[in-house]
Amino acid sequence: MTGIMDSVEMPKLPENQKTFAGIPEAVFLEEIDSFMTQPENENCEKVLQRLDEQHGKYRFMAYNLEARRRKLKSQIPDLERSLEMVNVLRKEDEERETQFLLSDQVFIKTLVPPTKTVYLWLGASVMLEYPLDEAEALLRQNITSAVGNLKSVEHDQDFLRDQITTTEVNMARVYNWGVKKRQAAAKTTASSPPS
Repeated sequence: MTGIMDSVEMPKLPENQKTFAGIPEAVFLEEIDSFMTQPENENCEKVLQRLDEQHGKYRFMAYNLEARRRKLKSQIPDLERSLEMVNVLRKEDEERETQFLLSDQVFIKTLVPPTKTVYLWLGASVMLEYPLDEAEALLRQNITSAVGNLKSVEHDQDFLRDQITTTEVNMARVYNWGVKKRQAAAKTTASSPPS
């Protein structure tokens, strides 16, 4: 699989976008004091709640991207095996005895005659008959597409990891800012003379 992975280039990103899935970018809070003085950030807990919500959304996206990556990783070897079988069938010029899986733990022997066509599953319970040349072209196209999709998903996962880290750092900085403000308020309350 590494040979095909190297031969297929990652698709080009849409203009002015950093991801294929349109993942929003997390902004690093460099000046926490100026950020917390903005009108919508009057309460530290509300800001933490917003950041936690954003973090949860990023985690959900990461879960979905990982599921998609796993599906593509299993799909590519299946497509490669199908392509390999098309090439085996093309070379056959006499009947061949083989075994195939009938159900769990049950194999059956059969004779496969030479053929010029093959049936391919297209998905959604659809199977079509193709001549060997067309089947090979379709499988190669599907492999190229799957590898390109896998590379774009992996790129999005890398970007998403950075956004999750940035959000976690922002949450820690806002929390620490709140602790310092509460400590400062407690000091001023403790040091002010009782009336």
